[in-house]
Amino acid sequence: MNVLLNQAQRCLVATCFLAAAAAAGCGSPVAEFRVNHVYAAVEENQNNILIQERQLQNVNDVMVGLFGTPDDPQVPSLEDVDTAQLLDQRKLELAAGPVRRDSVDAPTGLYREHCVHCHGISGDGAGPTAAFLNPYPRDYRRGLFKFKSTPQAVPPTDDDLHRTLYKGIPGTSMPTFKLLPRNELEALVHYVRYLAIRGEVERQLIRALVTDLDENELLIDLAAPSEDQYDFVRSFATDVFQKWIDAEELATSVPARPDMLLEESIEKGREIFFGTVANCAKCHGPTAIGDGVTNDYDDWTKELSPQETVPLRRFLALGALEPRTARPRNLRMDVYRGGRRPIDIYWRIHNGIAGTPMPAASMRPDGADDADTRLTPKDIWHLIDYVQNLPYDPLSKPANLQQPVNGRERL
Repeated sequence: MNVLLNQAQRCLVATCFLAAAAAAGCGSPVAEFRVNHVYAAVEENQNNILIQERQLQNVNDVMVGLFGTPDDPQVPSLEDVDTAQLLDQRKLELAAGPVRRDSVDAPTGLYREHCVHCHGISGDGAGPTAAFLNPYPRDYRRGLFKFKSTPQAVPPTDDDLHRTLYKGIPGTSMPTFKLLPRNELEALVHYVRYLAIRGEVERQLIRALVTDLDENELLIDLAAPSEDQYDFVRSFATDVFQKWIDAEELATSVPARPDMLLEESIEKGREIFFGTVANCAKCHGPTAIGDGVTNDYDDWTKELSPQETVPLRRFLALGALEPRTARPRNLRMDVYRGGRRPIDIYWRIHNGIAGTPMPAASMRPDGADDADTRLTPKDIWHLIDYVQNLPYDPLSKPANLQQPVNGRERL
């Protein structure tokens, strides 16, 4: 199809050619985004198909054309969506590249300074220290984030990402960055979002090799690119960006706490916790110490077929981390990874925790009669009161632990 390409298309193709040259080894070694070979192998295993290495290299070249490189990130220019709503080029440049100071002594390379040793250059959660951490650092490339205000399948809002970076995640190796200047914190938020969006687009393009293209077909034939090929690739990027833009309006609203006696609310929360509708005890256990269902996995791990030895060995050889089960939270520890505010706990109960076995609450629709046994917002507040009281429950702090032993208190 001999169609004149527009400027954006010509830029994409030109950058793809430069990416191919860089991949061939021209010049000094530079940081590169790693091709998601693990996900490609997952698709091969699930669909009994072989993806050619030249196809994966083509995906990589197209991704560089769209998003640039770790040293030179760029915001894709798409006709149908305003990508600048999500990614600010100047903030990406502040976070990207090697750690250094510019001409006015302002720091750049913030992601590599603060994040890369855990989350990796590609945002795959497989940095140099990742294997030693429990839980593993987040792999951003699925676009899944656990602690947020939006429903499970919806990306986090800008405030959600800021909150995680500002407060850290208690009980994990994720620290707080509240001491960073605001402009540096914002730059890291944009760069994390950049890695997540980039990773989602890459996954979709890899899947397209299996579901939408003929065997051995390339996304964009760099020797003779067509407008149709470019539009095909751009459609995936547009869908991912639009999903993230829409998320800003989809945060779950939290009603005010009803006027009720705390003691009564805690007791009601106990009934709901052990009841058949919420059934929290199934996973968190009869004493809420997280000893219920302990042999399940999160979505990042389930993708690796952790119980199938042959494919798992291949995934591990390609760089996947050793599978670990997803342990339900010990609610008596007074450690709240996603935040200890009542609003934070409300979101986790109402929306569930994306990517984990923690489901969204089964909520009663507006207008349903009292015969409907599903949960109401008031029921969630009862659960919050019960959960927040568990660290102070007698079972959590038995009286005999406070008794002196040989003149000293038990610790």
